[in-house]
Amino acid sequence: MEVLSWAGLVRYHVFFVIDLASGRVEIGGVSRCPDGAWMEQMARNLLDAGDGFLLSKRYLILDRDPLYTREFLDAMKRSVVRVLRLPPSTPNPNAFAIGAVP
Repeated sequence: MEVLSWAGLVRYHVFFVIDLASGRVEIGGVSRCPDGAWMEQMARNLLDAGDGFLLSKRYLILDRDPLYTREFLDAMKRSVVRVLRLPPSTPNPNAFAIGAVP
């Protein structure tokens, strides 16, 4: 997302997920410079045992964006949620958001 500010045009990265069954969208976080530590925190938030978005979900569908860092993927591997990556040849994968399937 790009925002016009007093300093000019500023780009922000918005991390959000969509529950494919219900269509519910949840914004996980917004950052100007997402890095491995930030993405790891996003994974921990998704997997939170109390109110994580991925509670009762079995799959998380991801595109091949490099922002899904090693830290993010490692956190997912430690959970019961299976990560499914879209194939590299998926037409226009940036037009779609990541989704969680019950």
